[in-house]
Amino acid sequence: MPYSTRQLVTLLAATALAASPLAAQLSNASVLGAPTYTSLTFGSGAASRSVSQLAMPLVVILPFGEKFSVDVSTAFASSAVKADDSTSSEISGLTDTQIRANLRIGAENLLFTFGVNLPTGQYSVPTEQQEAAGQIGNDFLFYPISSMGNGLAMTGGVAYAFPAGNWNFGAGASARKSTEFAAFEVASSDFRFTPADEYRVSLNADRPVGDGALSLGLTYSAFGEDIADTTTYSTGDRIIATAGWTFPVRGSDLFLSAWNLYRLDGEVLGDEAPGENVFNLAAALSIPVRDLLVQPNVEARLWQVGGVKAGNLATVGLRLRVPVGPLGLFPSAGYSVGTLYSTVDGTGTSVSGIRASITLRYN
Repeated sequence: MPYSTRQLVTLLAATALAASPLAAQLSNASVLGAPTYTSLTFGSGAASRSVSQLAMPLVVILPFGEKFSVDVSTAFASSAVKADDSTSSEISGLTDTQIRANLRIGAENLLFTFGVNLPTGQYSVPTEQQEAAGQIGNDFLFYPISSMGNGLAMTGGVAYAFPAGNWNFGAGASARKSTEFAAFEVASSDFRFTPADEYRVSLNADRPVGDGALSLGLTYSAFGEDIADTTTYSTGDRIIATAGWTFPVRGSDLFLSAWNLYRLDGEVLGDEAPGENVFNLAAALSIPVRDLLVQPNVEARLWQVGGVKAGNLATVGLRLRVPVGPLGLFPSAGYSVGTLYSTVDGTGTSVSGIRASITLRYN
């Protein structure tokens, strides 16, 4: 099967690990980590506040064969909200642990997946930590960990990829079943929450274009009703479209990419919750410099809620690829500046900050 077709299968299902003797497992194991620090400041002067997060995700991939695979991932995160140079809310701890398995059928074109979300994260968040926990859960901002825990859940899916002329196509479908958990402490008692079940369908395609390549993707996620204590509400279904184009430019490679997240109207306490749209456009130039790969990049992001502008964000950054024996090091840093707008009266609040990370891969 062509390399790009295998990529489609991987994108439509989960990354893998496989079943064979432990020695073979360990010798072929891969470990990925990506410590990331993000800090954004909202407003200016005495009214300003900052929201920062240190996230340390970890993924272990243990291949045991060519047909069956499983990966394990978790993270540590520490988030804090500060105003007037003092911390008003802070939350730290492990997040949930995800275990995923793949079973490849035939010539690797058909892939079945099964995953479990184990509730190892922090639950029953006390009142003084709830502001920090709530600030990181936003589709527009780029905090890497958006939730400390989502309860026990199970996911099953299937993906299929095939070539057709110069194109490679892939399709996948999955379902996620969630269970109730204690999300917050309210007046010394637990506030129970059950996330909505999710049903997802994905379509992907790629093809060569000249000396480069074009990739396209479309995902539709349908959600049931969330249950918060005795109240039900709907956050709305989501549609995600992606596109990417890479091509050589004078000994370097230029990457252009875009994605759009559209959340349909939902319902909260019997009232309509307006839909929202987040559009992101990015460009990066990969320049080989001896053994290094230097990648300056720019990114622009726009946010609308109910058809009304809600925010914009521009980012400039730099990424490196540094080979160190069996290690792959990918340090990166970026600076962002933008504005958040009130959807009621249009008043704006400035936002600016940094994001720095080091992705490490060992295999």
